[in-house]
Amino acid sequence: MRSVLEFANDAPRRTQAQIDSTTYFLEEMEARRTGDGTDLISELLRAEVDGGPVPDEFVLGAVALILIAGLDTTWSALGSMLWHLAEHPDHTERLVDEPELITTAIEEMLRAYSPVTMARIAAEDVDLHGCRVKEGDRVLLSFAAANRDPDAFPDADQVIIDRAMNRHVAFGAGIHRCAGSNLARMELRVALEEWLSRIPTFRLEEGGEVTWAPGQVRGPRHMPVVFP
Repeated sequence: MRSVLEFANDAPRRTQAQIDSTTYFLEEMEARRTGDGTDLISELLRAEVDGGPVPDEFVLGAVALILIAGLDTTWSALGSMLWHLAEHPDHTERLVDEPELITTAIEEMLRAYSPVTMARIAAEDVDLHGCRVKEGDRVLLSFAAANRDPDAFPDADQVIIDRAMNRHVAFGAGIHRCAGSNLARMELRVALEEWLSRIPTFRLEEGGEVTWAPGQVRGPRHMPVVFP
């Protein structure tokens, strides 16, 4: 999945990754086509819309989107949170002492390190604060920039793990809001709770290089940490 998402500057690698992932999904669809499984692929293959079966192209697109959207985004968000805590031992110590604060801290770190940037195609001409956007233009929606807007968040560039009011848009907004946001929150909470219960003290390895994903989903990809 990393090769599908992150290697836009390596066209052969990205293309091969897309072929491999598509082949995998198609094989899984065929393996489930005549079965009675209760998994998502089986349910989609049995589903009907307007009296007819769901087209294979839709099933393929749906399962590919769910896997990619639910995998890279979550591990990127979790990686950014662990990076922040490794760099801020006072925050780590506080979450260990006050585990009930973890949910609030997750929302703040989602705001501060928004893992996803989305794009849209303008449906009509519009003037946006003096910037003319024409119908058909591709527009990049920087959730990360919106979440650091000082008009919306006091001390926007500071990570305040007990921030009370936090209407961030890390999961998007409106009808295109992330369908998996509640699952992502649960996964992040469980991951941090388990990590901190086992590794309450950790830091970045001295001299270790932290590398970050260069693509549409942002998060650390290599992050050496040390702990007792």
